[in-house]
Amino acid sequence: MKIKKGAILAGLKIQMRKVLIAANMVWKKYGEELVVTEGLGGEHSAGSLHYYGFAVDLRTRYFIQNIHDEIARELRRQLDSDYDVIVHKTHIHAEYDRAKE
Repeated sequence: MKIKKGAILAGLKIQMRKVLIAANMVWKKYGEELVVTEGLGGEHSAGSLHYYGFAVDLRTRYFIQNIHDEIARELRRQLDSDYDVIVHKTHIHAEYDRAKE
């Protein structure tokens, strides 16, 4: 696993460790090294779980477009219902949905 230069992961909540471990395995299965492009930094929508340490963005640009949904499904299978995995055009967003607690 790599961390994009400038990405802030210090302060991620312990629940995000499960995401990083699962994503690392899924990316390896598809022949790529996981790159975490953001954690707590960057600009996100108001109220984003990024700002609270409950979300990460994962690079997908090295995968062909039609594989993104497949990778997201695989990641969802690795996680439980407390997590949301959302496919964006440039990355996959994964978050621990605190509201489900």
